[in-house]
Amino acid sequence: MMDGPRIRLLVVDDSNFVRAALRKMLEPASDIEIVGEARDGAEALRLSRRLKPHVVAMDLNMPVMDGIEAVRAIAREKGPPCIMVSNETSEGAGATIRALEAGAVDFVCKNSSFISFDMASIERQLTEKVRHWGRWRMAAPGEGVVTPPPPSPLPPVSMDHPASRHGLHHRPDLVVIGVSTGGPVTLVELLGALGPLPCPLVVAQHMPASFTAGFAASLARTLKRPVAEGGDGMALVPGRIVILRGGADWVVRRLADGRFVLLAAPGGDTIHHPSADRLFRSAGQEAVFPVAVILTGMGDDGTAGAGAFAARRFPVLVQDPDSCAVGGMPGAAIRAGVATEVLSVAAIARRLDTLFTPTQA
Repeated sequence: MMDGPRIRLLVVDDSNFVRAALRKMLEPASDIEIVGEARDGAEALRLSRRLKPHVVAMDLNMPVMDGIEAVRAIAREKGPPCIMVSNETSEGAGATIRALEAGAVDFVCKNSSFISFDMASIERQLTEKVRHWGRWRMAAPGEGVVTPPPPSPLPPVSMDHPASRHGLHHRPDLVVIGVSTGGPVTLVELLGALGPLPCPLVVAQHMPASFTAGFAASLARTLKRPVAEGGDGMALVPGRIVILRGGADWVVRRLADGRFVLLAAPGGDTIHHPSADRLFRSAGQEAVFPVAVILTGMGDDGTAGAGAFAARRFPVLVQDPDSCAVGGMPGAAIRAGVATEVLSVAAIARRLDTLFTPTQA
């Protein structure tokens, strides 16, 4: 018998089959209780008000009110965090990105046909994410706004770290970013605050392969600057932001003329893709003066790769865990001692602009 209250979950999907499948997936989790099921966004909003769930698992395409509008309405009312359960298609990917922009905290992909529904993978992801956001919601006082959960206490980072002093007379030739949960909103804030990019900027955002092209297009529209999905053999040019294609790992290589190209990196044993660790390791080996940035996300991806930066005393700028949707990735880098500076998103943008400034060259 488990101790303490269970996480209260509201399941929202217009398909009886999907609701039953999700219920079956979560049955083994004794700390999660499905307190209600809704068939559309309007019903989800009513049940959210009445049942007071800790978390909502929300479908996208539904009659009466779709998932995006329901998320927006729940967020306006400072309701529970919403995890999108979306189809892994280009249409589902675009809608998921819009839902994240509307206030959803995370997403889990389902196969659109359900014939090849990967039950084990979805069960693991959904259970992990419901637990994370449910525990945060249960710990939050009252019914506050869905803001980042507080991180575990972390040791302070010394600004006397040797890497924090290295590079004051160098101009970056490559910027690499690792990010996961909370990334779409955080990247808009960071990249929108940056000035002109005198070097390539490459982002490893944990996403399925079908999501990253739509995400890159959404960023390009929002930021009004060049953003593209990166694939095998792509040349990395100054001024362009590259979102690594999801579901696979990638490395950068420097050509004889000094330009960088992106190459597929098969055979990795990483859990999350694209792997920030593999991207960072290659950047630390190939670039003359690269800068690594670790933003919000679950897990510790980026920490091992940032070790290549620490070994060569290159900057590793880490988002302050207090400002993260999930502080796992930044917190891991801080605990490992590979963070050069721990900053807010706005301060990371200012620091990059300072490094880009010609007077710093």
